[in-house]
Amino acid sequence: MSRLSITKTHGSRNDIFVIDGAPDRHFPAADLERAVTRLCDRKSGLGSDGVYFVEDHGDGTAQAWFFNPDGSPALLCGNGMRCAGRLLLDRHGAESWTVNTGPYTFTVRAAQTTPHGVRQVAVELPPADFSPQEAIVADVASPFVGQLLPAYHPALRTTAVAMPNSHLVSVVDSYDRADLVATGSRVADLTSAFPIGANVSFVQPLADGEVFVRTFERGAGLTPSCGSGNSASRAVLSRLGLAEPGQAVVIRNVGGPARVWLQEKAGQWQPVLEGNATVVYEVELDSSALLDDAPLDLVPGQAELAEIAAFDLLYKDNLKALEAAGVGTSEI
Repeated sequence: MSRLSITKTHGSRNDIFVIDGAPDRHFPAADLERAVTRLCDRKSGLGSDGVYFVEDHGDGTAQAWFFNPDGSPALLCGNGMRCAGRLLLDRHGAESWTVNTGPYTFTVRAAQTTPHGVRQVAVELPPADFSPQEAIVADVASPFVGQLLPAYHPALRTTAVAMPNSHLVSVVDSYDRADLVATGSRVADLTSAFPIGANVSFVQPLADGEVFVRTFERGAGLTPSCGSGNSASRAVLSRLGLAEPGQAVVIRNVGGPARVWLQEKAGQWQPVLEGNATVVYEVELDSSALLDDAPLDLVPGQAELAEIAAFDLLYKDNLKALEAAGVGTSEI
């Protein structure tokens, strides 16, 4: 076992722990799921929506591994990638860094600080794939775009896209929380129809160039924001002809705003996700403490109060914009 240096961050209030080093440097494979679950638990652990382990190579590249709060691995957390990337950029005083996850490569870049004083990072994701090799919906022709599927929903059309993690996206006239939870739960339960599972996003158009997105995440349920869900939703908007690819669309989540646009890459659309990458605090603990039920013995580090306060201003402005657009923030 080892001493864990943990940084708590968030992207649009999607809480993410970033831990230096590969997972197997800290935990045996058999213990990893248990350790991540304990760490992310909001009662017995420190509480978050997932964990990024990052192996910094120091040469402009890094390797990263992401785990959902239930301990299951995932190919991508877009909000978390912004945060992990921000820490790499700060450490090296760099403007860009390349992060590899499995077979995929992500480029993170420093972005303009908001008038509120909120640090932002842009991450270039792999191209949106509407015909992935691993089928998101079983026994249907690909691409699956804007179609009805009773196993998904009795009335809503949906589009399947890999980011590279799997997503099902529906454009709705009016957001309904209960409907999203029921749909996301159905997708999680019906493995015969959705063999690899999928994040489910409802997209409600607001003003020109703005949408509200809420995502039910595989392995996490409803979270304040989902970066890959935002990117998938943005790609679907262009696939359905609702936005030009190069247009920077403001995507408002309950956890905060982001901007996403699409750039051409080898004849495909590559989403660029830009938004806050806020550092909350740093802490250290012994990795073995996550494998029992005893209270965690923490060595506290620095709390970033100025960053927390700056984001709070941005967050309140975002809620005002949602309320002005008719999205009831008490029900989302």
